[in-house]
Amino acid sequence: MVKWEYKVVPIKTQIHSDRFHADRKPVIDDVQNDLNALGDEGWELVSIQDVHLPDDRIFTVAYLKRKK
Repeated sequence: MVKWEYKVVPIKTQIHSDRFHADRKPVIDDVQNDLNALGDEGWELVSIQDVHLPDDRIFTVAYLKRKK
């Protein structure tokens, strides 16, 4: 039987609406690099979720898994 371990991490996103890629998509700093680093450690991204706090702040959480 395969056993899994899980990791829940906040995703730090900073979207720059004043900077765009050639295809007009906004620049999102470091998210791809952070996820690639976790992938290099064997983590697979399973899901993401925006979490709304009572004070109206919003942050993104990533759920990852890898074999034990």
